Amino acid sequence: MDGLSGDNRPSGDTAIARSTKMPFGLSTEEMSGATSLAVIVATSVALGILVFLTHWAAPLLAPMLLGLMLTALATPLFARFVGSGRSATVAMVITIGVLVIVGGGIALLSIYSGRQLTESLALYTDELLLRYPESSDTLASLGLAGGLGDVVPPELLVTGLSTAASVVAEVGGNLAFAVVLAALLLVDGPRLARLVGTGVGSQNPVFREVPAIVRSAITYFTIRIRVNAITAGGLLVVMLVLGVDDALLWAIGAFFLSFVPYVGLVLALIPPVILAFAESGLVPALVIIIAGAILNVVAENVLEPSMTGKALKLSTWVVFVMFFFTVWLLGPVGALVAMPITVLIVLVLKGNERTRWIASILTRDDPAPPSEITPSPMAEAK
Repeated sequence: MDGLSGDNRPSGDTAIARSTKMPFGLSTEEMSGATSLAVIVATSVALGILVFLTHWAAPLLAPMLLGLMLTALATPLFARFVGSGRSATVAMVITIGVLVIVGGGIALLSIYSGRQLTESLALYTDELLLRYPESSDTLASLGLAGGLGDVVPPELLVTGLSTAASVVAEVGGNLAFAVVLAALLLVDGPRLARLVGTGVGSQNPVFREVPAIVRSAITYFTIRIRVNAITAGGLLVVMLVLGVDDALLWAIGAFFLSFVPYVGLVLALIPPVILAFAESGLVPALVIIIAGAILNVVAENVLEPSMTGKALKLSTWVVFVMFFFTVWLLGPVGALVAMPITVLIVLVLKGNERTRWIASILTRDDPAPPSEITPSPMAEAK
């Protein structure tokens, strides 16, 4: 009887422990940990392959992404036309017309100016070499010891000017394709909007947040367009007064690069500063540097915060890392699409409850779903 007593039966804890044993003698907890590690490794490998394939396909993907960016920039214009009382059809025709004229004009200007700059590179090189002795005398008169060549070798400026010429020509070629793609996307926009309105993809958590993500993206781009226009306009005035060659081209470049806060305008200043130095000497080049620095500080620390309200505010380190990563990944076009890509990634992360904490790390505001991101009253003013 004692052998059948309850005292010799396995205890409850022992039974549970035996029941949770998995193959190869692993417990449930150990098996779960191994599965999580396998998922992390597989995800890392998949991301690595994706980055490699993206870098390999950059010549094809870069103009496509630039076209998507132009579509996003044209969307606020379409909304403004509709808000002014025009029908959706008329507003779409006007928006596409403006996009083709302005975008095509910029593309032609970029291609032409890039070729002209390349052909004039030898002349600018000679002018740069002649300016160095004069600049050393100017620095000496200001009480600064040492020559300019000791700080900035002339070969570096020539290389920078040559790189700028090739980049302008390449971006101009991509922009021509991007304008056509953006126009086609705008034509198909109403159909896509109707699909979203009928609930297509509503079961998917990412697609379910698409309308809110689009509204937040439009808010961000509308604000940045206004800030960038002020920055580029101020820089254009300074360059025209100083007589810098291709001033309109460099102002347009400043407008697009200023989508990258702080970093973009600094890079946009490099070609006009070199040209001002070659054409007029050290003082005009310093004037452009000082004016650009003032515009950069005012735009990012006065204008942008006053217009942003609760709109998206990216962390500075995210801006810096994503800018150089996308330039490496996609080439020169990556400098233009870096922030749109980053903004969309952050908005998608904000729209998912499980990834919202990642978005809070990447931004300077409290984590909130995209539907709660609204412009300030100043940003809504027409």
